[in-house]
Order: sequence, then structure tokens, then C-alpha cells
Amino acid sequence: MNTENSLSPISISSLNEVVYDLLRERILTQRFVPGQRLDLQELEQQLQVSRTPLKDALSRLELEGLVEIHPRRGTFVAALNPQKFEEAYKIRSAYELYVALCLFKYLTQDDHHFLRQVGEQMNALAEVGDWQTVAGEYVQLDQQLHERFVLRGGPPRMLRLYEQTHVHLYLRLAQPYFSDRDFEATHFEHEQILEALASQSPDRLNAALLNHLESERVRAARALLRGLEAAS
Repeated sequence: MNTENSLSPISISSLNEVVYDLLRERILTQRFVPGQRLDLQELEQQLQVSRTPLKDALSRLELEGLVEIHPRRGTFVAALNPQKFEEAYKIRSAYELYVALCLFKYLTQDDHHFLRQVGEQMNALAEVGDWQTVAGEYVQLDQQLHERFVLRGGPPRMLRLYEQTHVHLYLRLAQPYFSDRDFEATHFEHEQILEALASQSPDRLNAALLNHLESERVRAARALLRGLEAAS
């Protein structure tokens, strides 16, 4: 038997993950728009999957706040909610400002190398000149940068709780409504944070991080409101 061209069977867990990733990305890029009712039978037919992996994916998306499942009414893409974002962002800020107080004690050479790489990649994206074409990549780098702070400065459970705020999911949803000026301000603030890290100045880092967190909260809340106006 020639095994060179044989294929490994797809496990149920792999199929569940594929369906979840696909639906999640469609919601975050607003190919499924906020408030849209999802036709599960149509999704089954389009994806050529059974109801089980579809329901598993939707349950995970519900936990992330990306869909709302209402018995007898159906499953809907979650509406943009500036109030929930404000609450989540304040919790996220509290975690980050706490770990900034002791972060430098725990940063390793690998961490500094990682943070320099993130900064270089952010700069490369900023030089493209068309923010909306690179916004998805930039938000992912933003997430990596901020999660590294919490990973290094706090206990493991803090990172899990931090991730459960889902702030970066809100940022992805708000992304289409950010202006070029919003992105430029965000990038400048990231540069200030990374320079403070390189200088190993806790006071400078705390000031740069505080400014960024508050400014980004205001920008994102404003962008979410633009999204609500566009949908109405």
C-alpha cells in the first residue's frame, strides 16, 4: 500500500476548531454584522458539517461575547455594546497598571527581545500608510504586547482573568470605525511604552501606559458609537 499520498483522518476536535475559527473571523471582520440572526441550517449546508461542531463553536463564541443564543428565538451576532466595553477596559487597565509596578523585576532577555520584535513589526505596519489594510495584524501585535506585560508581571491566574475581559475582541469589532488619526495616536503611544521599557524606567512606563490605556479607551468607545450609528 502506497502511504506517501495518504491523508490522515480529520478528528472531531480539529473540525470543531476549524468551524469555530471560521465563524469567529467572520464576526470579527463583520462579514456577519452585529445583530444579524444566524441561520444554523444554512450554515450547516454551507460548511458541510453536522449540527454538533456548529453548536460547539457557537457555545464558545457565546462565552466570548460574540454571539447571543436565545432559546426559541435563535442565535444572533452580538450587538456593539460600548457600556460592556467600558467595563471590560477598566478591568483590563487595572491589571496592566498593577503589573507595571513590578514588571522590570521579571523581564528576561528573551522578553526584551520579544518586545523589540513587536515594536519593529508595529513600525513596519505603520509605514504601509493604509491603516485599514494592516489593522487586523496591528491589533494582534497590540494584544501580544499587552498580554506579555500581564504574563510576566502577574501570577498565571491573572492572565486567564485578563483574557476573559475580551478587550481585544472589542478592539477588532471597533477596528473598521477607527480613523487614521486614531491609529496614528495608538502607534505613537505604543512607541512611548516600548521606549520606557527599553530605558527600564518604572515611572516612565507607568505614565506612558496610563496615558495609552485611557486614550485608547476613549478612542475605542467613540469608534463603537460610530459603528452603532452606521448600523442604525
